[in-house]
Amino acid sequence: MNEIKTIVVVGAGSAGLLSAMTLKRAFSRLDVKIVHSPDIPVIGVGESTTAIFPPFLHSSLGIDFVEFFTAVQASWKLGVRFVWGDPKDSHFNYTFDSCMSTKSPHLRKAAPYYCLSDWSDASPSWALMDRGLSPCFRRPDGQTAAQVAFGYHIENQAFIDFLTKKAVECGIETISGNVADATQDESGNVEQLLLTEGRSITADLFVDCTGFGSQLLRGKLDETFVSYRDSLFCDRAVVGQWQRSDPRDPVLPYTTTETMDHGWCWRIDFPSHVTRGYVFCSAFCSDAEATAEFKSANPQLNDDIRVVPFTSGRYEGFWRKNVVAIGNSCGFVEPLEATALHLVVEQIRMVCRLLSETDLRLLPEMESIANRQYRVLWDEVRDFLAVHYRFNRKRDTPFWQHCRENTDLAGAADFVELYQRFGPSTLGSTTLSGENVFGYDGFTTLLVGQRVPTDYQPLLFESDAKSWLDHQNRIREYIQAALPMDVALKQFGTATLD
Repeated sequence: MNEIKTIVVVGAGSAGLLSAMTLKRAFSRLDVKIVHSPDIPVIGVGESTTAIFPPFLHSSLGIDFVEFFTAVQASWKLGVRFVWGDPKDSHFNYTFDSCMSTKSPHLRKAAPYYCLSDWSDASPSWALMDRGLSPCFRRPDGQTAAQVAFGYHIENQAFIDFLTKKAVECGIETISGNVADATQDESGNVEQLLLTEGRSITADLFVDCTGFGSQLLRGKLDETFVSYRDSLFCDRAVVGQWQRSDPRDPVLPYTTTETMDHGWCWRIDFPSHVTRGYVFCSAFCSDAEATAEFKSANPQLNDDIRVVPFTSGRYEGFWRKNVVAIGNSCGFVEPLEATALHLVVEQIRMVCRLLSETDLRLLPEMESIANRQYRVLWDEVRDFLAVHYRFNRKRDTPFWQHCRENTDLAGAADFVELYQRFGPSTLGSTTLSGENVFGYDGFTTLLVGQRVPTDYQPLLFESDAKSWLDHQNRIREYIQAALPMDVALKQFGTATLD
């Protein structure tokens, strides 16, 4: 097999640009091109990322933090606030600082045992979220630095504009054109793209980042789609936003996920505006009913409200012949845990790792190895999202009754069963793969946060209650040095309302 010398990425959304830049940075001698359709608009609903994204962006891709933050008008995300679970609770927090698995030397047992009865200020990020503070701390030497894990809130169009500029700086050529068809050789490999403008483009490897259309993986290679409908019932989202008008309106350092009658609603905060989206199930309400509920809950929305249909699932494989698919072209799940860019990062890293191992040669074994890892990766995300639906009791509508009675936990069933018998024991981690995106910490946070019943009653003494209170007080003292969001955003070049 000849060495790969040319890679063409089809699609110039965030998945396409990140894929192209990662490949070019990993293999500088490669000729990397992007084919961009000028007729495909950006789905401008805002992005919310996990905590792996900032290190990927700044360390792996070498993008300067201040330049990015200023250009994109980004904001920090410490985790997700869930208005979810037990009707008696206002909310629980899903943080990025591994608060459930971190063992404090001051506590006799791990944190989740104490959280069964009192989860307030369970970790620094939890405490920061509940007070609306940033991850940036004023150090004793007067310098400011982020001291807890964080993700980003990113506006799509600004992010894509920024990445487009950085891709050019990397030496990546962008070709404007619409792909009409592709030709294949006798073995099924894609030989060239045929553009409607009459041009043809050849490459050794093609990266399909064409979104839901999946032009190469599905359209040309006819890859089989695997639906997640047994676990995830929602199939539409109504989205909108509003501009900030009150300077006292805080920029929240987390994504809000709120239970609605027929699904759930996200809130992503930016310095200049707020984006909202209602993910719902069309089997239980119409677009008009969902829009009415959405507008009633968010009266400040502007008039630009639209409905986006989607199908949750993945393809049987994301790597076929000389085509790899990244982003929505290889699968989609609703943004309940903001995994879209996380999955892009995981998959393009997987591609780079395999290409590095084979010295940029396409070997038949690579396809099966990559697809096996891809299936595990995506199915574990499905399993995690299923746990959200199965145990949410915040509203007792027909949709949520259906979810509690019919959601297939799939690969999460063993973890949940162990939790229901033994509580938040680390035994549950034995049921998860070592590469699980969420791990013991994520699953335990969800089960404790939703107050899923367990037969286990922890043996806690009076001294344990005092130790937990001392632990909480240490956290409260620690976060006193954290900057308010408006102060931190101004310091790093993102304008807030004056």
